[in-house]
Amino acid sequence: MTLDFNPDSKLKLNRFSKLGMWYILALSAIATVSIVGQILIQRHLHSQTSDSRVVNLAGTQRYKSQWIVKMSMLLYTDLDHRHFPDKIKTLEQLLQEWRAGHYGLQHGDDQLNLPGHNSTTVNAMFTDIEPYFLDVYNNAKKLIEYKQRNNPDSTAVSKAIQAILDNEFIFLEKMDRIVFQYDAEARAKIDMLSKLEYILLAISIVVIVLEIIFVFRPTTVQVNNTVNQLIHSEKNAKKLSKEIGALYTSLEKSYEEISQVNLPKETPKLYAKTDRGGNVIFISDLYAGIAGKSPIFNGPLHQLFEGSDLDAEWQDDVIEIVSGGSMWQGMVHYRDARGTDHWSDTMIVPVVNDQSEIDEWLVLGADITRQKMAEKNMRDKSRAEIEKKINQQKFRSVLILEGQEEERKRLAMDIHDGIGQMLTSLKFQIESIDTHRDAADIQRKLAEIQQLITQVIKEVRRVTFNLKPTVLGDYGLQSALNVFIREIGKVTDIDITYQTEGDVTVRLPQKVENNIFRIIQEAINNAIKYSGANAIAVTLQQGDHDLTITVNDNGTGFDEKLVESRSVNIESGRGFFNMYERTEYVNGKLEIRSAPGHGTTVVLVVPVKNLVTV
Repeated sequence: MTLDFNPDSKLKLNRFSKLGMWYILALSAIATVSIVGQILIQRHLHSQTSDSRVVNLAGTQRYKSQWIVKMSMLLYTDLDHRHFPDKIKTLEQLLQEWRAGHYGLQHGDDQLNLPGHNSTTVNAMFTDIEPYFLDVYNNAKKLIEYKQRNNPDSTAVSKAIQAILDNEFIFLEKMDRIVFQYDAEARAKIDMLSKLEYILLAISIVVIVLEIIFVFRPTTVQVNNTVNQLIHSEKNAKKLSKEIGALYTSLEKSYEEISQVNLPKETPKLYAKTDRGGNVIFISDLYAGIAGKSPIFNGPLHQLFEGSDLDAEWQDDVIEIVSGGSMWQGMVHYRDARGTDHWSDTMIVPVVNDQSEIDEWLVLGADITRQKMAEKNMRDKSRAEIEKKINQQKFRSVLILEGQEEERKRLAMDIHDGIGQMLTSLKFQIESIDTHRDAADIQRKLAEIQQLITQVIKEVRRVTFNLKPTVLGDYGLQSALNVFIREIGKVTDIDITYQTEGDVTVRLPQKVENNIFRIIQEAINNAIKYSGANAIAVTLQQGDHDLTITVNDNGTGFDEKLVESRSVNIESGRGFFNMYERTEYVNGKLEIRSAPGHGTTVVLVVPVKNLVTV
């Protein structure tokens, strides 16, 4: 049984499950700014493309008006020109193009690629120039009509050419102003685009800075606090291990005095917690069930053991011992709510906080009621059996400590080599952004930062999944195994299959599901690491009374007698030892069948009839 020195630490570790959400929000914010910026920039670029066409065509209108005057003079004087053999046809074509360009600039023309979206100033200028345009256009048309007659009226022809000359100069002057206005508006759009890019860059930098302050920095602090808490827990665990060893020595002496009773020795369990003044602040479900105490009991420590001879004076002695950093140990006799006698080999252990101050006490007890009752019968038991039990208990404690140490080392490596390196790289990427570079280089930097954030999110999900799969608590054992097998199948060449039978939607208590998941996880990892198999089959069968899970591989196998006794001398059998321990915790049955060259089959059967939850 693993002792939890600080139950609140589990809540802190569960905060890792929120990191994925925060990183997704951070990535979404950067992506939103980038997408909005691209949309706005592309709209401005498209507008600038049409602006260049408008300015070009507006300039063309000026020289076409001069060309019309030139062709009208040639037609009026009847002079021959080698480039314009048909002056009337040339002038008609010029007038048609000139008119199309004039009204296309105002109202738009798909053939000329003119949008027709003018400012109020430009529309007013076109209104002002319209009479001069019509005078030039209409008199040029009249000139063509007069010249097409056999006997044209020379007076009418002179008036037409005079009107063209009078209005053409004014038209040309006003058209120059329109071209300059178009050019000024195009330049203003370019300036606006430049300002927009700087604004978007500033917003992106602000978003990144806010994410560093409110996401990345708190995450780093939280990771550091978690690692420090794990180191602190390790120190407490080692200290408690020594104290448990002292307890085993004391228990051994007691067994010698009671004629060596043949009963298994129980591992000390957490009964309650008190503040440093000896006032009870927490009662475990285990002790509440044994003693019939209310979980909300709040009173001095000596009242916790109903019917005992402990009093306030005893509590004062305990305060003096524990306040000095020592552990109090002794046998306590008490009665439950029905008046039944119980005996407990009890330890009161101080817990030190980060400031090396005693923060609270842990009240640990090993129920020795059965030993005391069996003492009356004085049944013989060999000393060798007692020593074996004690060694197994010690070995169990060592395995717990080593398992915690390996888990902490793995977590520290994942955080340092994975998340830590990525966050450092992300910091350098952000610091390398130069606001004086062009927009394309800045966009490339932001894209690299987005890709790196995505990698950090994946790494955080992997680390938090190894700590505890959130899907296990949210959706149950079946879904957790499905996700675990799918994910581990991506990183190995072994063919891993998973199938279910029965109503797999039935949920079990959280602690039971956690232990079952860890047993199957250990079995699959053993098959991958040591069996040399190329195929692993996992089957989950949910019945009315039992849950049966089978893990079968076609690997090299081993002699199953090596793990039957669960000997403390088996260095490579610690994984199987942990599997057996967890199986006992859920009142299940674990069977391991194997032979050299014939693969390995692990079968776990857990009774679920009385464990099903809604």
